[in-house]
Amino acid sequence: MSQVEPKGYKENPALLPLPADKRMMGSWTFTWMMFSMNTCIPMFFLGPIGYSLGLNPFEVAFGAFAGNLAAMIVLIFNGIPGVKYGIPYPVQLRPSWGFKGAHIAIILRGIVGAGWYGIEAYNGSLAILMVLLFIFGYHGRDPAAIASASFKYVVFIVIPYVIAATLVMQRGLSAIAKVVNYGGPIMFFYFVWLLFYIRGIASPATQIPAGVGIFSTPFAVYLAIQTNWWATVCLNVSDLARGLYADKRGITGLVVGPMIGVVVGQIAGSLLGYYLVLYAGYVTPQEIILYKAPGAVSIILGQLFAFLAPFSTDVTANIPPLMDIIMSTFKVRQNLAAAIAGVIGFLIAPWWAVEKGPDIVNYVMDFSSNYGLILGPIAGIMLADYYIVRKRSYDLQKLYTAGSEGYWYHGGYNLSAIVSFIIAIIISYVFTIAIGQPLVKSKIPPFYFPTNLSWYIGVIVTFILYPILVKVFKEE
Repeated sequence: MSQVEPKGYKENPALLPLPADKRMMGSWTFTWMMFSMNTCIPMFFLGPIGYSLGLNPFEVAFGAFAGNLAAMIVLIFNGIPGVKYGIPYPVQLRPSWGFKGAHIAIILRGIVGAGWYGIEAYNGSLAILMVLLFIFGYHGRDPAAIASASFKYVVFIVIPYVIAATLVMQRGLSAIAKVVNYGGPIMFFYFVWLLFYIRGIASPATQIPAGVGIFSTPFAVYLAIQTNWWATVCLNVSDLARGLYADKRGITGLVVGPMIGVVVGQIAGSLLGYYLVLYAGYVTPQEIILYKAPGAVSIILGQLFAFLAPFSTDVTANIPPLMDIIMSTFKVRQNLAAAIAGVIGFLIAPWWAVEKGPDIVNYVMDFSSNYGLILGPIAGIMLADYYIVRKRSYDLQKLYTAGSEGYWYHGGYNLSAIVSFIIAIIISYVFTIAIGQPLVKSKIPPFYFPTNLSWYIGVIVTFILYPILVKVFKEE
């Protein structure tokens, strides 16, 4: 790969192409990375969400398969430029959005990441508070009293949680990050053991729903949630894929990793969460551990795993995109950016919106079913630009040139991307009204959203429309 020299601006060294000799990830490493990122506390909410929507086990499994397969196809194709050129997400956006316009897509992706940061911070804090109350014998270690107090006072644990995450991001404690990356997989196998234990001593606490049908509105909501779960990383997958081998081994890893680590992992995790609800009768992983784990040691260990899983996801997947916005858009240094991200994480964590277990499940369902509206169009634009307009080829030097010699277009903005993005969102609303489906009022934020399948609409519309607008605006 030829060397590039940033022209017309000062580049962050972290955004330069990663040389081939520093790209050492293969299929196994990438698969484990995908599985570790995938296995976090919110993943176990996918089962309770499916149950609350009335889905039976087959519908839950099929929804997990179909939704994640669609997302992974987009992710794989969008990750190929990362493998080929060793470039990260902010740079990959420049040909399609323009040198300055790329910040629009960076910010939109970062906003969703910030939402997940808050959700993970809440879940990790809830687990730690339950551990502390249990250890100190709160109300004679009565599970109901501990659960009630934990939901009420979790805000006081969210504060040290975000402080700890901020310190990790400021100091670059890679050793800690590597250790906590095992938190998710350990949590997964812990729940496998706990489910078998509960099944051995009790009958199901609730009945299996009859099902809703795969062409029903509840199933469409569930499919959207499963798809949107990884719609975030579909965009910035090159941040990870650029570490794969710069040859066919890297492409193989890019395909194998998501298919096994995500698609298979999501099916297993969704069914595991579903059956845990059936046999335990509770909807949050923390409550299931507190009420059903056998003995003090298994309760404490389970809640510690329940803390490590979200913490690892935050420091590796959710906080970095948020810091990227703060550093790249507002030119803030890393330490201050980490501190600002911590404040944002605290404010977004839903300690102010949750009073009991079902509330956090509804919060996650509300959030994850709607943000595909903004992420789908971005994915379609990126794919159309690389595969149709550029014909699978970037000019590496132009990626790092600010001004007319680079991907500059109209003052640094590609109008084709902006206009196609807006039109895709409008079409999602028009489609929703045309089929007679009511707009959904969301609490996060208080806004009326169109069909839950807007991610699919966005990908398809912009993939078709963007190349046409490129010719209209003469921006090739």
